[in-house]
Amino acid sequence: MNYQQQYDQYLARAKRALEEACRLYLPAESQVCQAARYSLMGGGKRVRAVLVLSVCEMLGGDGAAAEAFAAAVEMLHCYSLIHDDLPCMD
Repeated sequence: MNYQQQYDQYLARAKRALEEACRLYLPAESQVCQAARYSLMGGGKRVRAVLVLSVCEMLGGDGAAAEAFAAAVEMLHCYSLIHDDLPCMD
């Protein structure tokens, strides 16, 4: 398997993990939940999640067990991007 195929495989797993996290933690159809889902699922390279999954497997860990951690890393990154864009309000 070449690099691009491996990356695409990890990317698909990361996307599924994010979709599952959204289903579990953002189930409501409120505007806040919709905005959070939009921000999380809006695309991106998901490099951080791919790194979590690939390093876990490289070190002999259970890649399936790392999927929730990969989703959490992406959620934190998404939060940091949104928070950084907010104007200073003090």
